[in-house]
Amino acid sequence: MSERTTAAIARVEHAPGEGAYYNDDLLAIQAGATRDGLTYVGQPRTPGFRAVRQPAGAILVRLVDEDGLEGWGDAIAVQYAGVGGRDAPVDPAALAPQVEQGAAALRAAGHVTLAEGCAILEAERVDGRPLHTAVRHGLGHALLALVAARARRPMLDVLLPLTGMTDPRPAPLYAQSGEERRLNVDRMLLRRVDVLPHGLINAPDVFGPDGDGAVAYVAWVRDRVLALAPEGHVPTLHLDVYGLAGRQLGAGLVPLVRFCRRLAEAAAPFALQLESPLYGADPADTIARLGALRAALREDGVPVRLVADEFCNTLDDVRAFAGSGACDLIQLKTPDMGAPTVVIEAARACREAGLGVFIGGSCTETDGSARVAAHLGIALAAEQVLARPGMGVDEGVAIVRNEMARALLAHRDLRSPASTSTNGTGGSP
Repeated sequence: MSERTTAAIARVEHAPGEGAYYNDDLLAIQAGATRDGLTYVGQPRTPGFRAVRQPAGAILVRLVDEDGLEGWGDAIAVQYAGVGGRDAPVDPAALAPQVEQGAAALRAAGHVTLAEGCAILEAERVDGRPLHTAVRHGLGHALLALVAARARRPMLDVLLPLTGMTDPRPAPLYAQSGEERRLNVDRMLLRRVDVLPHGLINAPDVFGPDGDGAVAYVAWVRDRVLALAPEGHVPTLHLDVYGLAGRQLGAGLVPLVRFCRRLAEAAAPFALQLESPLYGADPADTIARLGALRAALREDGVPVRLVADEFCNTLDDVRAFAGSGACDLIQLKTPDMGAPTVVIEAARACREAGLGVFIGGSCTETDGSARVAAHLGIALAAEQVLARPGMGVDEGVAIVRNEMARALLAHRDLRSPASTSTNGTGGSP
């Protein structure tokens, strides 16, 4: 299939939709908002929130071409929208004009390739600012789906010429536990998830004094893996602490290094990744602080890989973080990055800096955006792809794994029409 496959937009249609989880006000939670069942008591602190926890909104976008073919994409924001340099949660009614504006720009351009159309979306401005990331994300996904429909190929085959990947295969999955931190680990082990459990260490009481809660949890996960993991399943442990290590332990490196060493010891014999151990005031400050911690860990021989997330949302952010040596991995959160070609360029920046590729996202996503992420994960040979949407583990793992299998079966059919293999492991048919 030619990279020059194009689509011309005849019309756009959209409707309010729902994400699979909730937008949570991280600032209010870390300030001590009280839990009441599934809700939080207290006032929101982050602009765009009506409550500390609210159902994630989405905009379901359909692009239709002159032949009546269609492509769907979902505009969605991540769980902790509005912090770390991110845009606010999705308000479908408020963002509808931006969807119309972005679609009008595509329509005016006539026949465009995926790359050309995504460039148009990224360049469009509202009051001097880019379109909301969710709008660029949803319209970009819809354009990708439409180009694939016109080519009668899976989205994977539209993406491969842009990534250069010639031997596509399933990418390892990473799952997140949500607040069901223990039972969901069992689900991950039953489904042989490659990277687990995330842990959602997002509040002081969960982190514990001196990080004791986080360390105890990692030790419990290690023991559970040793007890339940089937033979040959050796997962990587991945813990997200949402900047709490830096906030709770102070700005000095000594207590942070000690905390990381305790985590590594608790995780052994499994490899450990620590996401967002600290935040700075902005991207540059976060890079400086994270880089200092990574250098100290290396000097002391502490085997913890640092993962960047907050304040690393745009392509420029990713290039800055990757080029600085401040981290070992960057979560490329697809709803935060906008159009799919931005994710591709960000992954390229990570590879050029010697980092792996982590196709992240959020529990707030839809089944549609999760499927697009599966195609991106294969096309980019990602080291890990977040299983999404929702916090139930089973559903997200099934959606993403099944979509990877479908994409690869369709791709193999193009290469070898006689193949009847149903093997979804990425091996030869």
